[in-house]
Amino acid sequence: LASGIPACDVALDRGYISAPLRAAFAAEGCTVHTPPKRGMVDPPAWDPVLYARRHRVENLFSRLKDFARITLRRDKTRRSWMGFAHLAATMINLRTTEFGHRP
Repeated sequence: LASGIPACDVALDRGYISAPLRAAFAAEGCTVHTPPKRGMVDPPAWDPVLYARRHRVENLFSRLKDFARITLRRDKTRRSWMGFAHLAATMINLRTTEFGHRP
């Protein structure tokens, strides 16, 4: 899924920390920043700050999915769907900044 996407850092869930997947990302020149599974014998190094940024992005997508129009793709054209996705993201941003955005 991620092949061909230019990136140098990758932050994944713990379920996607397998050695073959890490090797595939390393072959593309990426560094994987995922917390190790509990009980790993030789846990790889990871960046908790970068992983926290991943969590923010995941939360944004979760909030976007609260809009049924986006989740169910009720719009007929891509242009209309993207327009509403931008509107929804703006609404989420306004709510976040209104109640105190955390850095």
